[in-house]
Amino acid sequence: MTTAAHMLMRPVGLLLLLGAVWGGLNPSPAQPTPSVRVSAQASPMTVEAGAPVRFTVRVDGAPATVVRTPDPPATTNLDPQQRTPQTRRIRSSTRNGLRQGVVFSWRFRAQQPGVARIQPLSVVVQGEVYTTAPLRIQVTAADNRATAPTLTRPNGAAPGGALDARDLFVQARATDDRVYQNEQVIVEYSLFYRPGLRLRHSRLAGSWDAPGFWREELNVASRPTPQRRRAHGRTYETVVLKRVALFPTRPGTLRVDPLRIETEAQGTMRMREGGAPRRGRFEPVQLASQSLALAVQGLPAGAPAGFDGAVGRFSMAVEAAPDSASVGDPVTLTVQVEGTGNLATLSPPALDLPSSLQSYEPTVETDIERNDSQIRGTKTFTYTLVPQSAGRYDLPSVSFSYFDPDAGRYEILRAEAPTVYVSGTAAPRTVGRTGDGLPVNDVTALAEDRRAQWVRTERRALYQRPWAYLALLLPLLIVGGGAAYRRWGGRPAPSPETTPAPVSDTDPDRLGEARRYLQAGNDAAVYDAVGRALRRVLAERLGRNGPNDVTRAVLDRQLPRHDVPAALQEALYEVLDRCDEAQYAPSAVSTPPNDVVDDARAVLRGLDARLPRSGHADAHS
Repeated sequence: MTTAAHMLMRPVGLLLLLGAVWGGLNPSPAQPTPSVRVSAQASPMTVEAGAPVRFTVRVDGAPATVVRTPDPPATTNLDPQQRTPQTRRIRSSTRNGLRQGVVFSWRFRAQQPGVARIQPLSVVVQGEVYTTAPLRIQVTAADNRATAPTLTRPNGAAPGGALDARDLFVQARATDDRVYQNEQVIVEYSLFYRPGLRLRHSRLAGSWDAPGFWREELNVASRPTPQRRRAHGRTYETVVLKRVALFPTRPGTLRVDPLRIETEAQGTMRMREGGAPRRGRFEPVQLASQSLALAVQGLPAGAPAGFDGAVGRFSMAVEAAPDSASVGDPVTLTVQVEGTGNLATLSPPALDLPSSLQSYEPTVETDIERNDSQIRGTKTFTYTLVPQSAGRYDLPSVSFSYFDPDAGRYEILRAEAPTVYVSGTAAPRTVGRTGDGLPVNDVTALAEDRRAQWVRTERRALYQRPWAYLALLLPLLIVGGGAAYRRWGGRPAPSPETTPAPVSDTDPDRLGEARRYLQAGNDAAVYDAVGRALRRVLAERLGRNGPNDVTRAVLDRQLPRHDVPAALQEALYEVLDRCDEAQYAPSAVSTPPNDVVDDARAVLRGLDARLPRSGHADAHS
């Protein structure tokens, strides 16, 4: 190489060296790689033998398209219920953008009391292998309830019959063995029997219960047509005996009792030497389904502020009528919630109304459809609003929140209420409560009027009139005269055995104020006194803080727990509604005050027989 070439290469090499040094001092920014996290959990960690266990693997930080579906894990003392996992994609928003993931879950069933183990599971994400930690589950002994259908013979029946549990049995089936609290699960009981088998005199035996569940019966055919189904490798005739919707009220492992029936079955037997089969005799048998165990998990954190425990799928509609009214005229606001879930326990949505709109507790109507494969229907809340001043009322939007178990998240429904236009001026309000005081402004205006002439009225109150007391004494005089006639007229007095026991009447003490207002002719005060008396009794019997704490939602929950009949509950609501109408919309009242007092007296007698008595309530009785 020439000297000129050497001289040319030196500056080139120097430039390359400087570039390498500069690149080391200032490296180019590398693209960040998203972090992937794989976790596993089993639920529950303590379970009875024969109960279900769910194993869940969660992959965060990678879309489902780059995650290879894993094989089920190796286990000990757990019986796998499925080979292919249930898969659910997840998405969440973070500060750095959208974060994706996927969840795999398998169902197992615990076998024997002791320890069950789930071995580590490998998950492949974009060629990288992630391994979960092993899990240890405690398996306890199951109770003595049946875990498989059984067939027995009642006491006194001849043993050694030809029928066994392969010929006929009752099977229980739940739509899911793992649910959220308050989520609907359907349990169905079906009778399986061999074709050609005859049954007669079938009936339910014993009691059936599902502790920890709210129950709603679904309709089944009273005379069902048998259907052909395969079970245990054989063909059976099947009919549905019972279908019920269950709503778990608490988390944990909850059991459903077996369904037991008694029947008489007639099979066939074959004659000797290849003869034609002939009918055997009817055998009395007792059948019992297996018991069911459901794993119930609590609702996740992060519930909306107005959430009241509703779980399912719902929709909501709101309307008001009429859209124009006068001051003091009632306006009806209707909120209708429709969907699948426990409609019976839904509470009324809260309304944020302006102070110039007077309202009271809504009336509630529930329409449940029981002919389908699950509970669904509508619940309607009707609010009565009474505007106190004229103007335009933009009614606030109504919100209703619930938890969707399929999506695994809380949902909030919002519906805009229509605008109501109110005309006219406010009418003077009749004061019926002594606690409200006197209308001072009106009295002051009259006192300052120099032209006003005050005269003494000659009209006396009812209690100042002698004939009123004579009218009260007249029934006593008639009864006393009748008794004297029977005694001194020679008629024998009835014996103690034939004399009916006196009926204790506790109403005068509780409705005494209302009766005094009724005698004085103060109708407005009668309705108010009746309403306060009823709410005071309900507060004492139900253990509430006071009459103001006895709302319609509280009564909807508390009264069924004390076995208050639906007719008595409706009668109570009718009386309370009449009292509220008399206060807020007097023009809409059609029930005379004396009828309201009589109805309240009958309602109180019915409640006395149903609701528990506290010490304070006994003092008023």
